Order: sequence, then C-alpha cells, then structure tokens
Amino acid sequence: MSKKLLKYFFISFILITACAPKPGLELPPSLYSGEELSLAEIVSRVSGETEVIKVIADIKINKNNKPFDSISASVLIKRPGHVHMRIYKLGMLAKDFVIKDDELYVLSGKSSSDLKRLGTEFYNSVFWWDNIKDGIMQRNTASYIIKKGNNEIYLDRATLLPLKQKITTFNNSIEILYNEPQQSEDGYWYPSVLEINLDNFTFNIKLKKLMRNPILGRADFSVF
Repeated sequence: MSKKLLKYFFISFILITACAPKPGLELPPSLYSGEELSLAEIVSRVSGETEVIKVIADIKINKNNKPFDSISASVLIKRPGHVHMRIYKLGMLAKDFVIKDDELYVLSGKSSSDLKRLGTEFYNSVFWWDNIKDGIMQRNTASYIIKKGNNEIYLDRATLLPLKQKITTFNNSIEILYNEPQQSEDGYWYPSVLEINLDNFTFNIKLKKLMRNPILGRADFSVF
C-alpha cells in the first residue's frame, strides 16, 4: 500500500453509526424524535458504556472511477487511546501495530511515520463523541450540525446517527457518506457500508462484523 493510501486509510473507518438504509432493510429506531437535545445530552446518549470496539472490514479503493486496490483490516480500539490494527493485502498480513500511552509499536511490516497518525485518527474517528464535547452545534429540521476544528458532523435528529461528515485536512476536502445501518448482536447500530470521497479516490467500505466491548485478552495490546 502506498504511503498516500496509508495516510488516508483512517478515513475509511469512521464507523460508529449510520443513516439512509436501502429499501427493505430494518430501520434504526427514532428514539429522539421531537426532542430538543443539547450537545452534552447527545454525547451522553450516543457514548453509552462503549469502551472497546472491534471491527473487521473489506475496503475497495477506486481511482478515477476505476478499480485501484483492495485491502482488509481487523482493528481493536480501547479507550483511552489504545489501538491495535492489522492490515491485510491479498489475505497476507501487511501491517501489525499497536498504539498505547501515545507510543507506536510496530509488530510486523515496515515502520512508517504515518502509522501513528493513522492509528490516532482512527481512534478519534471511532470515538467521535470524545472530540465534539466543546464543539459548536446548530439545528435544522432534520439534523444536528456539530462543528469542531476542521470537522463538521451531521446527525439525524430522530436517531442521533451520523448522516455525513466533512473533513478538511492536508489541504483536501473529504466527504464521508453513511449507508445501510445494521444492528450488532447486542443491539448497537452501526454503518455496514460507507463511501469516502477524497480527491480522485473513492473508498467503498463493507463492515463485515462489529463487536462492542468484547472481552480482551492479555495479548490484545501487547507490544512484545
């Protein structure tokens, strides 16, 4: 995987919740319809007791509307700030690294200055509510719009599920669209399909499995 793709790979894992399902799919419940929530109330309700998330995903990458690359990943994230990410190419492990206590440990594959940024941004994307507590929020008929730094997040007012994100970074404008919400075994809603548009790249992500608060083993964040 090129350094450019690795640098932006974290974007393809912005996965906490979703919107706009295809016809025939189960709809997420409109638990908050008609309520006027504050930003603090939104953060409290969406964060719940989520401390650990594990996700397995397939990612297809198009460049100029043509197939360019495909990868898969297994990622384990634990608050606060712990990440264990394995990236696979053609079924073979390409990268395996851990971030904890703000330090990067590369377990397999070549080290790169981009890895720490990749893991850190991935963590921030998954636990997105941690980054908007002191943001600025606006409301319209259907959405909450929360702005913090270079990020702008649109939430559905009835479900508190993200509709889209706009991110400005590396002098680029990035748009993330969330589709086909799906429910985990413990009732947690998350996006099963995401589309990330970045310059002439499009990342099509299929989340194969998401687990919330899985039981951790001793080796999950081991650096040896």
